[in-house]
Amino acid sequence: MRPRIAALLFLFFCAQTVSADKAKALISEVQHSPALPRSGQAVTITASVAAAPETLTMEYQVVAPGKYIAREDPAFRLGWRSVKMEKFHSDLRYSAQVPAEMQEHRRLVRYRFKGKDTSGEQFVFPPTPAADSDDSPNFAYFVYDGVPAWKAAIQPGSRDAKRGAVVEYPPMVMEQVHVYQLIAKSKDVGDATWYQQAMDKEYRYSGTFVAHGKVYDHIRFRARGGEWRYAMGKNMWKFDFAKSNPLQARDDYNQPYKASWSKLNLRAIIQQADYDRRGEQGMFESVGFRLFNLAGVDAPRTHWISLRIVDGAEENPKDQYKGDFWGLYLAIENEDGRFLDEHGLPDGNVFKMKFGMGEHANVGKGQPTDLSDLHQLLAKLNRQPDPQWWKQHVNLPLYYSYRSILEAIHHYDLDAGKNYTFYNNPESKKWHVIPWDIDLSWGDHMYGGGREPFMRPVLGHAEFKMEYENWQREIRDLLFNQEQTGRLIDECAAIISRGGELSIVDADRAKWDYHPIMNSRWSMPQKAGHGLFYGSSPTRDFAGMVREMKEYVEQRAEFIDTRILTDQRIPETPKISREGDSLGFTTSQFSGAGKFAALKWRLAEVDSSLQLDPKTKKPLRAGRFEISPVWESGEVTSFSSEVQVPADKVTAGETYRVRARHKDATGRWSHWSAPVEFTGK
Repeated sequence: MRPRIAALLFLFFCAQTVSADKAKALISEVQHSPALPRSGQAVTITASVAAAPETLTMEYQVVAPGKYIAREDPAFRLGWRSVKMEKFHSDLRYSAQVPAEMQEHRRLVRYRFKGKDTSGEQFVFPPTPAADSDDSPNFAYFVYDGVPAWKAAIQPGSRDAKRGAVVEYPPMVMEQVHVYQLIAKSKDVGDATWYQQAMDKEYRYSGTFVAHGKVYDHIRFRARGGEWRYAMGKNMWKFDFAKSNPLQARDDYNQPYKASWSKLNLRAIIQQADYDRRGEQGMFESVGFRLFNLAGVDAPRTHWISLRIVDGAEENPKDQYKGDFWGLYLAIENEDGRFLDEHGLPDGNVFKMKFGMGEHANVGKGQPTDLSDLHQLLAKLNRQPDPQWWKQHVNLPLYYSYRSILEAIHHYDLDAGKNYTFYNNPESKKWHVIPWDIDLSWGDHMYGGGREPFMRPVLGHAEFKMEYENWQREIRDLLFNQEQTGRLIDECAAIISRGGELSIVDADRAKWDYHPIMNSRWSMPQKAGHGLFYGSSPTRDFAGMVREMKEYVEQRAEFIDTRILTDQRIPETPKISREGDSLGFTTSQFSGAGKFAALKWRLAEVDSSLQLDPKTKKPLRAGRFEISPVWESGEVTSFSSEVQVPADKVTAGETYRVRARHKDATGRWSHWSAPVEFTGK
């Protein structure tokens, strides 16, 4: 809110009310029922009161679609109706109703309480926020009868029968992923994403956000992105939520994240036209970030959403490029203090890097606030520190995993000192690298050379290069291969496609492939353009893009095996066998140029097939991948060819894989053996 307007509102309400603390003490347990109102339903508002007030009223404000009222608008102060609240329970619970006729599809209804306590002082609840506060001055609910069907053609009016055909997308398709709704003024929406092209980080626009039926009133929004912020036509969004009311987001499997989000980043998943990968629909980042997390690198959580914007009277006008449906987007977790909470990391300094410089994304308690720790790191990097410094100050195993996945997906857009985040762990006193902005990946022709600041100083040391190859070898054996990464690609694709049936990816293509803005002065011709979806797909559809990703795994794996894993002195890969139906396993003898130093066993639970809901055809849960063990033996330094897997690590009916590997005295590990797969009994 603008400071001057906020101050006037503050003075206006303070003239009538008691202190905020007293108001908070008076009223609690506010609810509206039904929680998700539909048209024509009376809505009952209830509240618990600490002491019987002299008077108590509920005030409500109805915001019609296309007539949004922002908190700073004069209409916000004036457009309220009052209903007397009646006591209905002995424990001082009061209620009032918003009449049934007030509930209409796509209406936002705000409400608050006013009254006079027993001393005669007036109060308002929620309390009027201070001028510098982002707290909401009201509660709210959204009346919604459900997402309707949507009709559209790929290219309206085209002579090509397929592109010109109008297709109806039923509600099941339109609700295939989480539905997020922004309620705002039409002018603000257009200015934010197209017409007022500001490159700063100021949130100039305000609105109301609805997710999973919950209303987040008076949020702020803007376009997001760097130099290509307004280039593609279908542009990216960033939303800022009140600290007191952060977004409780859910993953693709409808499970709430551990930590709520104060910022929401929406990737437009449109791909820059000059890289010829339009139509991958966010798969590059969704699969890529999952690979990082599976490899032990803390990376952003992602989930797909269908964005709907309520800024006009009609939800589905005749013009398919107008109306509420804005298409498919990818929500990406912000890298800040809440990111640390989500990933179980201690409260440390987080630095968003750009052009080799950084700014705070989180300041840990008791940590430097002047960027001095970052400056010390950058200065040391320029002086090429010795191996001991790296061991003491950088989490090298995590860096090896980071670099391994970076190479696997060709996340090379790093040369300008951007698209990564530094984290200073206050407990270990070691630095981590966190990946960011990995959309230009999954192709050798994508931008960049992959030269992040740790690459040459770390991998230039023979000892570290050997350790890195050990790590990359493990990633190749257990994760980045056609079988495991292929299954992950299939899992992610199944979230947004329906096995050849009409899907949300098809609706998104219809919305944006020939959208007028994609070929206008408000976008860049070399980055936007018409008719470019699935241009690189051999089958000219989303399934073809998925196939391309799987083929790239094979191609990139060969590159890693021949160009990165070049050490010929590693021990031979062992062979293992199982003793009947027992949990006893045997490995072959050590063989290699060096002397035996250790062997290691591992047990992992894996999925025998992709678990899909028979109705929605979406994954029922996140997959189980071999990179995540349920048991490891640790390093066995006295050679013994036999091992007994602990029985309590095996569940009947589940699928498991056992492997072993050998290490020599120089520290070189072999590849993991081929797996022995079995079903628990």
